[in-house]
Amino acid sequence: MAPRGNPLLSKLARLRAALRTDRVLSAAQLRRDFDLALGQMQGLREFTCFSAVVQPIFRTRTSRQIIWFVTLAPRLPQRLSPEQIGHLCGTAEIRLRLGASPEQWRSDAAALGKLSKPDAVLTLGPHRVAIEFDTGSYHGRVVRQKCEHFAGTYAGLVWGVTSRVRSRRLAEALGPSGVQVLHVNWWGGVGADLDV
Repeated sequence: MAPRGNPLLSKLARLRAALRTDRVLSAAQLRRDFDLALGQMQGLREFTCFSAVVQPIFRTRTSRQIIWFVTLAPRLPQRLSPEQIGHLCGTAEIRLRLGASPEQWRSDAAALGKLSKPDAVLTLGPHRVAIEFDTGSYHGRVVRQKCEHFAGTYAGLVWGVTSRVRSRRLAEALGPSGVQVLHVNWWGGVGADLDV
């Protein structure tokens, strides 16, 4: 429950709830979705701010960037690779774009490469929706296998991807089977989308 009266305390309460679910968010997400600046977090002991070199879009030299993050887990930067941190942020971006509350969401996005397990699960009443985040590293065969596996277990599938071109291709390929494809940019602000 968010504190009443003080807007900053309300924002921080929402951020804490999100970080308990998503584990880590980028500075861009912090600004865009919580109206908070990284500098506001640095003075608060419960939040850990750190940077990492991340490649948000697989196999694109221009996308390797130093990105700032915030977490409630001080040892997270040492325990997870930059790839895992980016994967968590990408999965969190899907949750934020869908408007799902932290209570409806269970994320396992740090466990990369699990064919039979989605990155997250969205619970909508009695239905469970599989969530998959993709930087472009999945080959077509893996995409098909994941879709086939999740179709038998979940009521739906949302596939988030960082490349605008790949999102269009996947929407054409997966849309007819009911898969919702989202282009997600978790690392930049409005207008920072790379059209690759």
